[in-house]
Amino acid sequence: MKIAVLVTQLPLHGIAARESLDLIFALAAVEHQVSVVFSGDAVYQLVKANDSAELQVKDFRRSFKLFELYDIDHVYICSESLKQRQLHASELVLNAKPLESSELNQLLNTQQHVIKG
Repeated sequence: MKIAVLVTQLPLHGIAARESLDLIFALAAVEHQVSVVFSGDAVYQLVKANDSAELQVKDFRRSFKLFELYDIDHVYICSESLKQRQLHASELVLNAKPLESSELNQLLNTQQHVIKG
């Protein structure tokens, strides 16, 4: 089953961001083809940082290393979200493919389920 998880939360915004990651890993563990899309404020989850903020999200970002273990190869980031926050793909800790709005809509339309996390 093809499932897209649209991640929209800041990394330290309650437990919503952590729950999104848990959902992604649970779906991948039962052989679903999972696509992950970081959009809105969730793009901040992927930004490299060298200050005290890095210490706060360090453990959270370690979870991204599990994407490879769970065979999660389809990781995307909303280009518009990056532009709105004046960020560039080169500043990210995860190799996520930037998608324009039309490409993102096309991807989501090919999925059997879309879950907003």
